[in-house]
Amino acid sequence: MQTVHLTDAFKRARQRGNTIIEFALLASFLIPMLTGAFTIGMALTKSIQVGNVARDAVVLLVRAVTDPKSGLDLAQTQNQRIIVRAAQGLGLNLNSNDDPNHSGKGAVILSKVIMVGASECSLGISPAPPSAPPWNSANCPNYGKYVFAYRVVIGNGTAYTSTLGSPGGPVQSNGTITQSDIASNTNDQVANFAGVTGMTLAQSTFALVSETYADVSYLNLFSVMRNPVLYARSIS
Repeated sequence: MQTVHLTDAFKRARQRGNTIIEFALLASFLIPMLTGAFTIGMALTKSIQVGNVARDAVVLLVRAVTDPKSGLDLAQTQNQRIIVRAAQGLGLNLNSNDDPNHSGKGAVILSKVIMVGASECSLGISPAPPSAPPWNSANCPNYGKYVFAYRVVIGNGTAYTSTLGSPGGPVQSNGTITQSDIASNTNDQVANFAGVTGMTLAQSTFALVSETYADVSYLNLFSVMRNPVLYARSIS
């Protein structure tokens, strides 16, 4: 018959108690670490998707702006669905039809910025004043300035705005801005274009810019990310 000493039983109970305490202490470090790794990993995956959406959008923007015969009007919902489908899981879709959600968790902002030169002044100011040509800022207010020539917002344009700013003048239903406003409306100037993009344009040349935002705060467990909004920009 085996005799169990109370001292041995007490030691085993104490060891089990120590194991539980050690596990609790270790878990207090491991759980945040695992959660942080999960958050960062998922955020990186979403970040890659956001970048891909920005690139896909600028490709479509190039087609829409440079090929009028394509009939690709990105201001129309049926064409915006192409971009929204690429952004599945980023909160841009309103329903199963992939209509853009104007109150959702993301946005794609499409812009055309042009450096106004003599060609834009000639097209936008008619009849030409007696002093033109040559054109200058006196007879063509936006001469030599970066100016918006196009703007379309897909998704939540209230929560997210372009780093370039927004056109101060009217934008037509197809996203374009009139030649008159391009030449004359100083509210359409993009004062920070070079600072934001690091680019400079020659007169009468333009850049097409796609910007994508996505709020991934639902992934931000334990507030690992300081800013849970992902952003990507693509320029052509």
